[in-house]
Amino acid sequence: MFAPKFISAPLKAIPTLTISLMLMLSSAHPTQGSNFVQADVDLNERPAALEPPSGLNHEQGNLITETETFFRPPSNPKPRSGPRTTTGTRQGGCLGNTETAFTIFGPDAVIGRTVSTHPEFVWHLPASETTFPVIFRLLAPNESGIPEPIHVTELSYTSGFIKYQLPANVQALAPGIEYRWQVIIECNPNYPSQALVQERSLEVVSSPASLSQALATATTDSQRALAYGNQGLWYDAIAQVAQATTADGKQTRSGLLRDLAALVAPDQEQLSQNIIEIAEATAN
Repeated sequence: MFAPKFISAPLKAIPTLTISLMLMLSSAHPTQGSNFVQADVDLNERPAALEPPSGLNHEQGNLITETETFFRPPSNPKPRSGPRTTTGTRQGGCLGNTETAFTIFGPDAVIGRTVSTHPEFVWHLPASETTFPVIFRLLAPNESGIPEPIHVTELSYTSGFIKYQLPANVQALAPGIEYRWQVIIECNPNYPSQALVQERSLEVVSSPASLSQALATATTDSQRALAYGNQGLWYDAIAQVAQATTADGKQTRSGLLRDLAALVAPDQEQLSQNIIEIAEATAN
């Protein structure tokens, strides 16, 4: 909140104002039966501080507003090497016409970052009358640099925000490698081309010292999400509030999604709109 600026009047103007005030008081005659109270007026006294505007969320001394940045992308992002697959809209496909679109969450044009060697992945499935098998795949480059699956699992279709953590029995991810992750809705196992497929990339990076300091004072999921988000660690940030049930958590989640939508490449306008619609539909 910006403090209001006060401009002091020139000193030579004070006598004139004092005389005018005295003339006004001397000419005033209260009616019979009324009470007249003379007050001492300090012309140099500043107004009381303004009250904070309504609509702010006070949490442990932090102010979260609708205009706050929840996710600050890294200043030196790496472009993705894989195809940008974003099939899955509200209209058409095996899910039919749904309120929101099947969407996985991660930077679409650059490689997202995490400090976890067993990170968590987040996506959103719309409510649908018909459900289908959901496949999660994680790919890593082989010796020839060609991505190949290193972990594949089938999940049941559950609408809402889904959070999936790489199991502990899977080899820890190594820093500096572009891993691709996919979520596939198998509309018809006999016709793979009809599947809805989305893919993003991520890499493991070192944890900055400032992150440890921020996490040491964080006491809520929202504060931890903001700590990760301020360091450009998308996957760690969204994982904190993906399945939030509190008002603060939902607000932080919506803020992260809006910031992600703002970073979508111009030629992926539909993807940006899909993310915003999910943020709005799940804000409360």
